[in-house]
Amino acid sequence: MMDSMKEPVRNLLISSLLLYALFAVVYYSIEGPRPKLKRYAGPPRLLVSDSVLYGFVRELLAQSDTVMVDTVQQPTTFYISKVLLENDLLPGYKLRERRYQIRHAPSEQELGLEQLCSEGLLSSVDAAFMRQQIKFSVGFGLEQRKLPGYTVIPADTVWQLERLQHAYAPHFAAMQILRQRHHTSYFSWLSAPLFSCDGRTVIVATNMTCGGGLCGSGETWLLQRHHGKWRKVKLLSEWIS
Repeated sequence: MMDSMKEPVRNLLISSLLLYALFAVVYYSIEGPRPKLKRYAGPPRLLVSDSVLYGFVRELLAQSDTVMVDTVQQPTTFYISKVLLENDLLPGYKLRERRYQIRHAPSEQELGLEQLCSEGLLSSVDAAFMRQQIKFSVGFGLEQRKLPGYTVIPADTVWQLERLQHAYAPHFAAMQILRQRHHTSYFSWLSAPLFSCDGRTVIVATNMTCGGGLCGSGETWLLQRHHGKWRKVKLLSEWIS
């Protein structure tokens, strides 16, 4: 009796496994395997503490203007929106491959550290310290709990929205959804700040995008602290689209 009952159960299990395998083949042939957002579990940030890093970020936000203005000629003013992206998601973004790549800090070549040393804006020790910070910048991202008064959108949220909208909506569909959700026209993000040894000189990139297409801009500045304010000393690079 028991043997006669085992046979139907065995057949049912085999049928279930075959149906599951068939479903998996069909699903992955249509959707493809779910890509993972490229993240890096960086080493502990022993070079610069979070209190120093976020102290700088909060001071920069306090000096920023949420209205789009020409800030190049204003030495202590920056344009940074109230809605921030956790990371720089745009460079390396390829919709057809459905993949985001996160860039945490500009490269040493982009910053021209040797040139800054020759100009006396950095010491060789500062440049070496910044190189180490670039190396350890993987894993950097803005954190909501440390930035009261601002909204920080996680990179995973952008990716999940883009993935869901991929088959039915145009390029940058996720950002358009987020514009409506957060009632904003612009999003901003920052690179990992790079500090001099005494903490009074910082290199940081501030960027923005409208999130609805090819509209955005960014500037990388060397800043120095004077009388409680971060002042623009040298524009290292900029982009606009």
